[in-house]
Amino acid sequence: MKKKNKNSGWCIIIYGYAGAGKSEISMKIKKDLEKMIGKTIVLDGDEVRSFFSKIGLKFGYTKKARNKTVIPKLELLNLILKKNINIIYPTIFLNKLAIQKWSKGIDNLIKVHIKTDIKKIITFGARKKFYETTKDIVGINIKPVFPGKPQITVENDFKKGINSLSKKVLSKLSAILKYN
Repeated sequence: MKKKNKNSGWCIIIYGYAGAGKSEISMKIKKDLEKMIGKTIVLDGDEVRSFFSKIGLKFGYTKKARNKTVIPKLELLNLILKKNINIIYPTIFLNKLAIQKWSKGIDNLIKVHIKTDIKKIITFGARKKFYETTKDIVGINIKPVFPGKPQITVENDFKKGINSLSKKVLSKLSAILKYN
């Protein structure tokens, strides 16, 4: 896959349900990915929410509130990408407006879907308390909207460890990025 804009970094959105392993995979692949494509940061979705909260933009978790985060997050991502810094962005991303705006508004975008069964996430226990005590959860109370064609899909059935999943994601990213 060739860059659409050579003066901009890659934005690798690793998306899926809460508890799918997105953040862990992102942290595990960062160092190797940085060797391949240059300066790379992991910009975690929860950290981005915290940042916006500190500057007075408090976003909730309802579908409507999630839609309000789309443009500010897009602007933040592009601010960093324009410095030719690559971003690994683990986020839920199962939102129609985000998919539309980010797919059009980010030049060098790679979408990685960590596919999981939400019932297995809860059974596995990784985020069991979160799912039992939180309202407005994508996949439970909010219907998810999946991007049409992610470049990479990796299934997390919780039978393989996070290291194995990370290697699989990195291998698939390597194949996509090898011509840059």
